[in-house]
Formats: sequence, C-alpha cells, structure tokens
Amino acid sequence: MSDEHLAAAPKPLDAQRASALQRRADALRPLLAVLAYFIAYLVLRLAEQGGLERDEAEIVYLARDLRLGYGTQPPLYTWLQWLAFQVFGLDRFALVIVKDASLFATFVTMYCAARPLAGRNGALVAAASLLLFPQIGWEALRTQTHSVLMTTLACTLLWCYVALLGRQSPARYVWFGLVAGLGMLAKYNFAMLLAGVAGASLLVPEHRRLLWNRKIWIALVLALLVFAPHAAWIVQHQDAAFAGTLHKMQDGSGDAAYAGRVGRGALEVLSSLVAYVALPLAVFAAVCWPLRKQLDVDARAPASRFFLFLYALCFLQLALLVLTGVVGTVKERWLTPTLFSLPLAAAVMLPALRRPEAARKILRIATAAGLLMLALVPGRTWLGPVFGKAVAPHYPYKPLAEALQRHFPEARAVITDDIMLAGNLSFVRPGLHPLMLDDAPHGWRPLAGEVLLVTQEGQEQGLSRDFRAAYPGARLLGVEHLVLPMSLGGKGTLGFSAQAVQMDDSATLPIAGRARQTNAPAARPR
Repeated sequence: MSDEHLAAAPKPLDAQRASALQRRADALRPLLAVLAYFIAYLVLRLAEQGGLERDEAEIVYLARDLRLGYGTQPPLYTWLQWLAFQVFGLDRFALVIVKDASLFATFVTMYCAARPLAGRNGALVAAASLLLFPQIGWEALRTQTHSVLMTTLACTLLWCYVALLGRQSPARYVWFGLVAGLGMLAKYNFAMLLAGVAGASLLVPEHRRLLWNRKIWIALVLALLVFAPHAAWIVQHQDAAFAGTLHKMQDGSGDAAYAGRVGRGALEVLSSLVAYVALPLAVFAAVCWPLRKQLDVDARAPASRFFLFLYALCFLQLALLVLTGVVGTVKERWLTPTLFSLPLAAAVMLPALRRPEAARKILRIATAAGLLMLALVPGRTWLGPVFGKAVAPHYPYKPLAEALQRHFPEARAVITDDIMLAGNLSFVRPGLHPLMLDDAPHGWRPLAGEVLLVTQEGQEQGLSRDFRAAYPGARLLGVEHLVLPMSLGGKGTLGFSAQAVQMDDSATLPIAGRARQTNAPAARPR
C-alpha cells in the first residue's frame, strides 16, 4: 500500500480520541490563560488598601439604589454593581468582581468574534492585542467602570454580528438586538458603533443580502424595548443626562471663533487617535517588517470591506461632531467604540499576522505588556511617592471616617461636594450616609438631627454657602479642621473641614420646596 493510501486510511479510534483531546486542549489553553490573568487581577485588587479611584468611588455612591437614570452615565453598570453589593455586601470583592468579570468577557467575546473571520491564530492576535491599548490594558484595570462594560458589549456585538453572517435564525437576531440595547444602557457613545455597524452592513452587498431581511425587525424592536425605559428618563432629565458630558467636551474651547473651535476639536481628535493606537500599530509594524516582501493586503474580502466602511462611518461621525464647534476636549476612552476592533481588522486584512510565527510574536509582546500592567496595579501605590505623585490609595479616607466618628458620634448624614469623599466614606464606613449637596433634597431620608458638612480644606466656604442657601434654618454646632497624614507611604498631609449643623423642623425641607409644604404630600424615601 502506498504512503498516500496509508495517509488517507481511517485513523485508529485511539488516535482519533487523542487528536480530539489535543484540539480541545488547544482550544482551552487560551481561555485558561485569560482566566488566570483576571483571577490574578482580582487577588491583587482584594489585597489593596486605601482609597478608591474616582470612577469606583462614584459607583459606590450611586449603586445604593435602583433608578432608571443616575446622571451623565447610563445605568447598566450601576445596576450590576448594585446587584453585586446585594449579593456580597459592600466590600472590595463586590466592587471588583463586576469589572473583573466584564474584562474577562471582553477577551473571550473578542476571540469568539474573530475566530470565524481570521482563524485560531488571528483570533488569538485580535484578543491578546486588546492589552496593547492603554485605555483597555491599563486604564480599565486602574479606574474605569462604565467604559469597561461598554467594551465588553462592543466585542459581544461583533460576535453576534459574525454569528448572524453564519446563520440568520430568529434567536440570533434576538441576541443581536438584546446586546445592542444593553450597549446603549452601558455607555452613550455605543451609539457610534451601532450606527457604524448598521451602515457598514448596508454598504457591503454580501452582508446586506444576508442580514437585512424581515427578521431584522426582531433586533430593532428588542433593542428599542430594552433602551425605552431609560430613554423615557432622559426625556424628563435631559440636563442631568447630557449637561456634564457636554461641559467636558466644551472644556478648552473657550470663547474662540467657530473656526478656532473646529480646529482645536480636530487636533484633539487627532492627538487622541494617535495616543490610542500608537502602541498596537507599532507592534504590528515591527512584526510585519521582516515579512514586508511577502506582505499582502486583503482589502477586497467582504469582512475587510466591512471594517473599512465601519471606520469610515465612525470617523465621519467624529468629523460631524467636530464641525458643530462644541468639541474642546476629547478623552481617549471616548474613542473605544471606534478603535477597539482594530486588531481584528488587521488580522482580517493582513494574512501575515495569522502566520504562526507572527502570532507567537504578538502574543509574547501582548503577554509582557499585560503582565507589566498587572504589576503596576499594586505598584502604583508604592511608585507614586517616588515620583512625587499621590494616587487614590494614599488619601486618608478611612482615618477621616474614624475621626468623624470620634468628634461627631451622633452624626450619620454627611453632605459634601466631592464625589471622592462621598463614595469613599460610604465604602469605609457603611453606617454613614454621605450625600452630594445636589442630591440632598432627593435623598433616601429627610435630613434631620445632626448633619455634617465635610469637604477638603479650602473649599468649605462654598459648601457652607450653598448648603445654607438651601437650608437657611440649619444651626451651626461646631467646626473641626482635620489634618491627616497620607496613607501607605504617601508624602504630606491632607486637610478636611467638618462642620456640624443641627437640622430643626424648619430646616429639614429645602427652601425651594417650603412654599409648597402645606399642599405637597409627604416625600417618600427613594
């Protein structure tokens, strides 16, 4: 029998089983590596001490109840965080597990989205390369909340899209619509990705013929139903939903002429774009350079044209936003819906990246970058003082809570104008009831008895003035100036002002509502 006949002959049963086990092991190895990475991240975060970063402090403050809206961010992450606090209690594990699970799902769903388009090697490259984006590989570990969940749902949306290309079943349209609606509940700039995906799918004839049939209404209707309750809240609270973000975007534009504002906005977009993609593009260029003579670009395939149209439409949306003249500042994380899929697009359009040797190089570089970022999670606390920089863990929020307990043992309600204070005091001393001053009239319970006004030293006059404008009947009981040393190796001290006021019956209702007191029904706790 010839060698060809031997090769074509059926394999023995044991050999088939061994081959199947090997394929299963090869498939599980990347998943286990990602799981180990984020278990390590969870352990490092649980070992942390000291204060919380701003985004996490804000989520602790907000996730004390369920609402349809919480201000400038959609509510999905806050709902998940509220659920975690209900299940595990108000502790660091409950705070971190939502982010940790979201990050784990981000890498898994990116791999699943890429596998049908780029094969196993291309999928590994696309998933691992997410670690090369500073906003995903570092900022997500350090401080982000809503943006982390948005990235997870963006990768999941691509996975659902690719799955629909394979089979247009009603169930897959349901999943696509559900993820689209949840994405809008995670971050408003998810709408940019949705518009880009919809437009690109229409511009690629092969995709349009497959996807745009009568079943598309399943996805559209479901997405609208998921988002509708929050949309109704937005209609009633437009200023709360958009004013803060608009103020951030306009920061730096000043009173310049329209052309100047447009020019500044364009420069902001360009500089943020370069900062976002510089590292992954440098890695891809270094890996492809030795293969430059054999390098070819597959830009004609339907998947390649889809990504090209997707980026063109996303940047068109950014250009239109710049042309409004309201863009003075662009945060790099705002570009995540536009750029997160760049490694997948590169793996689709550059077959060289899917070669085993190229994939191994990228995996090694991405692994090194990921481990460095992981080491910096605890390392930033100890490296900060070396460079004269204080980070959130250094701030003495726990000593502050203990000092407030000693000086004002009867006080439970704390009014502040600092979200870092409000969230961190809630976290380190659950018995306290911190409230931002703007939220005080709508708090869980009316202000009564002894109330504390707490803020960083130097800002107490503004807080006191605004509080007394709202509650002129409040009576000052005493003032304490607390100077506390930085924690965990942080250099210097931080001063706080704590004013105790007594809320009598005439002071418990804010002045804006006092004229209606005789006719208004009693307010119920939220």
